[in-house]
Amino acid sequence: MNYKTLAVLLLTVTSFSAHAEQRWFEVELLLFQRNVDMQDITEHLSSNEITVDTSNSISLLKTKKANLCSQSEVCVSKSNPVVIQKSQFDYAGNNFKRVGSSHLQLVAQRERLEKHAGFKPLLHMAWQMPMKSTRSAKPINIFAGENLASKMLTPIADETAITTENIETADNIADETTQLIEVKSSKHADDIWAIDGNFKIYLDHYLYIDSQLIISKAMTSETAKTEQTVELIDDENGVQIAKEIDDNGAIQQHNQQTIIKESLFDQNRRLRSEEIHYLDHPLMGIIVQIRKLPDEKPTK
Repeated sequence: MNYKTLAVLLLTVTSFSAHAEQRWFEVELLLFQRNVDMQDITEHLSSNEITVDTSNSISLLKTKKANLCSQSEVCVSKSNPVVIQKSQFDYAGNNFKRVGSSHLQLVAQRERLEKHAGFKPLLHMAWQMPMKSTRSAKPINIFAGENLASKMLTPIADETAITTENIETADNIADETTQLIEVKSSKHADDIWAIDGNFKIYLDHYLYIDSQLIISKAMTSETAKTEQTVELIDDENGVQIAKEIDDNGAIQQHNQQTIIKESLFDQNRRLRSEEIHYLDHPLMGIIVQIRKLPDEKPTK
């Protein structure tokens, strides 16, 4: 083979690779949660030291933090809408194209989920993107559902934040009502979404989805708090009222604490374009369809 033939071949291969890098697809994503409690799940769920690095992920959604917060409060968004509108789509840092609701082809599936008591749709949207190789593709940050930080944050009498590391010492705060625990974590910052993590789509002869999502649920745990015996006297009726005491004569007070339990959705799946695919988990599910754009150009 002479040098001219080799040069032409190399240029052809390079041109083909560049062309493949710019193949555009339309992605439709329907994400839902199962309305079950973690303690009711019989199979083992990973729930220790779960981390998903989203610092270098493509931002697909944006949130607006509450603007009516005092200086002592932490401002958090409470939830995102199920069907993502143009105002929630983040155009910064990517060349993705959001498409309107007329492009959604999984509406019937979403409506069936809405009518079923066992499921709750959390995110339904479609966008167009250039499909890249596994080396070039970057993960997309997906978050959906309720922001559980709104449940976890509450004013505390001495303005001391209780963390998961010192839940055991929460009994030094005198409060006979429900005590909410503020969970601080560098991976969540002010946000603890019901589902949050990475969703990577890439092309390697076939289409692939590689997803690592943290599923978070707020749970209530009850702890007993022991105090010295206290007698309360109703002077008007002369009736002595005693609180519940244990065998040692100490009062038992029960506080409810809201804590976050997490589980990991970690799946890699090969897909065919145009087909509807279902990714399952005991706590959630994903229905996804990836469609080729005939002219390989995004819809305007």
